[in-house]
This record gives sequence, C-alpha cells and structure tokens, in this order.
Amino acid sequence: MFTSNADFYPTPGHLIEKMLFSLDFNRIKSILEPEAGKGDIIEKIKEKEGRMSDRWSKFSFDIDCIEQDENLRHILKGKGYRLVHNDFLTYDTMKEYDLIIMNPPFSNGCKHLLKALEMQKRNGGAIVCLLNAETLRNQCSNDRITLVRLLEEYHADIEYIRNAFADAERKTDVEIALIKVQLPEVERQSFIFDGLKKAKEQQEYGQTESAYLVENDLFKSIVSQYNLEVEAGIKLIKEYNAMYPLIMTSFGKDEETGETVQKGGCILSLDLSTNKDKYSNKLSVNGFIREVRGKYWNALFHNEKFIGQLTENLRQDFYNRLENLKDYDFSLYNIYELKIEMQKKVVSGVEETIISLFDELSHKHYWDKDTSSNIHYYNGWKTNKSWFINEKVIIPLAGYDSFWNRYYPTDYKVKGKLQDIEKCFNYLDGGLTDAIDLEETLKFAEEYGETKNIVLKYFNITFYKKGTCHITFTNPELLKKFNIFGSQKKGWLPPSYGKKQYKDMTAEEKAVVNEFEGEKEYSKVMSDTKYYLFDGNNSMNLLEDKSA
Repeated sequence: MFTSNADFYPTPGHLIEKMLFSLDFNRIKSILEPEAGKGDIIEKIKEKEGRMSDRWSKFSFDIDCIEQDENLRHILKGKGYRLVHNDFLTYDTMKEYDLIIMNPPFSNGCKHLLKALEMQKRNGGAIVCLLNAETLRNQCSNDRITLVRLLEEYHADIEYIRNAFADAERKTDVEIALIKVQLPEVERQSFIFDGLKKAKEQQEYGQTESAYLVENDLFKSIVSQYNLEVEAGIKLIKEYNAMYPLIMTSFGKDEETGETVQKGGCILSLDLSTNKDKYSNKLSVNGFIREVRGKYWNALFHNEKFIGQLTENLRQDFYNRLENLKDYDFSLYNIYELKIEMQKKVVSGVEETIISLFDELSHKHYWDKDTSSNIHYYNGWKTNKSWFINEKVIIPLAGYDSFWNRYYPTDYKVKGKLQDIEKCFNYLDGGLTDAIDLEETLKFAEEYGETKNIVLKYFNITFYKKGTCHITFTNPELLKKFNIFGSQKKGWLPPSYGKKQYKDMTAEEKAVVNEFEGEKEYSKVMSDTKYYLFDGNNSMNLLEDKSA
C-alpha cells in the first residue's frame, strides 16, 4: 500500500505496543503524532482510551496529528482523526503536548526528533520516537551530533531492535532505535519585577511597535494578533502559576511533619472557567489557547471579507463548526484549508439557494391575493404547471417592527433575505454589475424614513406597513437569465432549449418557447448563449471581494 511513498512504513502492532509500554497515561492528556501515516498508532491509543473510559466515564485524550502525504491525509480524515497540519517541520504552535509519539521518515528522522525536543523543551513533556539506528551510530552531520548530545543530556532511554519490520505491512531489514525521553517541566521565574523595571524605559518604543498589527493582508494581520494574544495570555497564566504558592491566604502546620506551610485559598484569582489542569489546581494553558482559538475563528466567521458571499444557510453550517474548530490552531494553513472547503461548497450552495429563491418569489406565495401576480403562467415541457417570475414581485418581508411601532429595514431577517437575493444574482451576473452597499443603503433608508423605491444593486424595494415588500427588478436581461435558470432546473423548458435554432425545433418545442418568451426573445438567447445559459464557469469568484 502506498509504495510510491518511499518513506511510508506503517508501524507494526507489536512495535506500537513497545512504544506505549511504560508510559503513564494517567498523566497524559494532550498527544501529537507528527507523521501519522494511516493512523495505526492513534488507533492503539484510542483502544487504550476506551479501556480507561470504562474506569473513568467520559475520559478522552486530546489527540492532534500531522501527515505530509495527501492520500494518507484523506484516510486520517475519513477515520475522524484531527489533522492539524501537513508538515511537522513547519508546524508552528504554542499548544503544549504531554506526549509526542512518532515513527518519522527514516530519511529525515533526525530533524523530526530535533523538532520534537525543541517543542517539549519549552514546557516539558514526553517523546517516543522510532529512528533508523544508523542515525545515532553514524554521527556524520551536525544535526546528528546535536541529537546524540541532547539525548544524553535528557537521559533518554534507547533500545536497539533488529528485524522490527520483518513481518510488517511493508517490510525492511533496517535496525531501528526506539527512543523514549521525558523532558523536565520548566521552572518558571516571575517576570513582573523585571518587567516593571523595563516598562518605563520601553514605554515609547512599545507604543510605536503596536502599529505592526495593522497589515494589508487580512489573514496575516489577524493571525499575528492571535499569536500576540496567546503569547501574552500564556505569560500571564505561567506567572500566576509561579506566584501561586507565594500568595496563599494563610499558614498552618503540616499534619505529618509538623512543619509550618502555606495553606488555604489564594489571595488573587485568575479564572479560566472550567479550564483547570486535571492533576492540580493550576490553570491550563491548552484550555486558554482553545478558548482564544474559538474567539478568533468566531471573529473570522463574522468578517464580511471572509464570508461575505456565503448564503445564510452556508454561514450557519460553518457557524455550527466553531466548537470543533477550537481544536485547530488559528494558522494561515488552517484558514486557507477552510477557505478551499468554502469555495467547494459555495457553488452547490448558491445554486440550491437560487432554486429556493425561484420557488419563494413565485409558487410559495401564489395563493395570497397580494402576491398572486408575482408570476406568469405558461404551458411548459410535458406539464401545464409552469411559470416564470415577473418584473415586479411582492413577498412577505416586514420592514416595520410592529412591536415597537417603528420602521426597521435593517432587521437581520430583512437584511439577510435581501442579501441572499443579491448573492443569487451576483452568482448569475458574474460580477458585471457595479456594486451598491446594501447594508449602508438600508441604514440610510432607516435613518431618513425612506420606504419607497429604495435602489439596490439589482432591484428597487418598497416596504409597506402590512408586512410586505415590493421588489422591482431593474435588469430585465438578468431577470430573464434567472427565469431560464429556474425553468431549466425545474425541467419546464425543452432539453433542446439553447441548443437548437427556433426553425429547427419541433412543433411541440416551439409551442413551449412561444408561451415562455416568443421567437424574438429566444433568438436573443441563441445569439448570446454564454450569457443566458449559465454553466457555472462564468460566475464571479464568490469568496473574492470585488469592491476592494
């Protein structure tokens, strides 16, 4: 399997058991597997998680994984594993892991282990790693010399194993080294007094430096701000943890030793809600990072430059994922991964919205005396229940707030409906029409009490107190395109529509065309099929801000 990937050697089960043996999983919560392959190691950890859940209800590990191979990433996602990046060597996070466990590519395993040691050096933590034994025995590069020195410094446990992959899914006779190392927790020194001393000296410098966050690129700017906030928060938490023993409320005698010790609660309180460390009263750095991630993902989802072209339904779908996104670093990689996913969904989502809008502006309200004139009936292909939307339509959309007895066209329901109509026509228009700021126009109308003939991008609107909105479309050719789109999707136009000249049509086909628009209008369609017959290829980029 995946023989085209020269570095992919799935870890055999017996070797995974050796990797996990002697680890104290009672003290492990957060885990990273940097080269996850198809998830064999994670699967074994999940089995252990299941056994531990039998003893402690709702127990679960916080597992992140990384994988370079695109095919393997698909497998990991299919298994529901949390894939947070595509290259461990470029992974940049402030999240802390209790355990990094990996079977990296033998070709650059040295760099992977050095990166893991650097990560765990910041706060302490365990590492379990498989390496080609030659990496340690043949110190032919500076990286290998550094690695051996660090492993000695941290008193790593190293076991050399022959024929470890002899019966593996992909065999090799390479001798391996199984390395286990526990980096000590870093002792924290208070930075408050030093910080106060330097604050006066750097006050002016600090004020000018804060402007660096104002960058042209939206994503880079917001990621920079996120990193700054997380870094500041971590410093605060660790300073509080360092000072905690010094600011207890009282002293008392230890019952066993009789010595005087600090006891009781803490004078100062730093609250992270439920985000406490599971083994002590210390505040959890990872819990803090998770909540800040949620804050920034939420901010991004409310930024019109990022989601401005999404329909309300699609927006809601992504809002519903905010809790899950707290487990993913707020990084450029993950932002662009999400943007790609949006681009894939937005086409099908907008086309579904167009059909829904076609129904809403026509058949949905046909029974009401006010809205019965929205549509023009014609005998369609194989049916006599066909229609298209007229230039003027009436829909139930309340621009007046009856409860407060005021004119309120900026209500989120009103604005959302009008934005969805505009987005549908944006999609069909392909960015040809000049933009008009819908939100600003509605604010102006509300401020000055303007209720009639409010000019928007593709239509004018008039609000009435009885709760209706009159829409007059101002681009007849785009409205025609909308009607063709809806009628074709409904199957009301002949399959030959737009493919045959009128003179070549059958009598039955001509009859439908005659009732729908007539020969003259159909000739216009045939003379410009690229415009009228929408195929999705001539649409604007829905995630691009054309007005910028």
